[in-house]
Amino acid sequence: MEETLVALLLAEPAVKALLGTRLNWGRAPQSGGNAAYAVLQRIDGERDYTMQRASGYVRSRVQVDVYSTTYTTTKKAARAIIKATSGRKVGIFQGITIDAERDLPAADPGEVTNLFRTSIDLIIHHSE
Repeated sequence: MEETLVALLLAEPAVKALLGTRLNWGRAPQSGGNAAYAVLQRIDGERDYTMQRASGYVRSRVQVDVYSTTYTTTKKAARAIIKATSGRKVGIFQGITIDAERDLPAADPGEVTNLFRTSIDLIIHHSE
């Protein structure tokens, strides 16, 4: 699912233009410079079962955090990600919905940063 989601995002021209290939699972790059980037995290995955076995269907929540040095770029990249995913049904994805979008601080309290952050929660219905 992870590789397929990245491929879906990179197929959207606006995502590619704003983030390049800077879509990172789990953590931010150590030296991102001033370029915008996104961090993806699979928050949970709920597998479906029949009476005999696993059905092969999974409902996953993926959090996508977009970071940039400007609020405008952060929002443009977040909107591009939403455009690429919202309502999509392709390949292993049986449906993707947007559960939440929020602007958050890019750092922990007391930490100084020049980054802006928008966080998006995707609900992804997919096969294993």
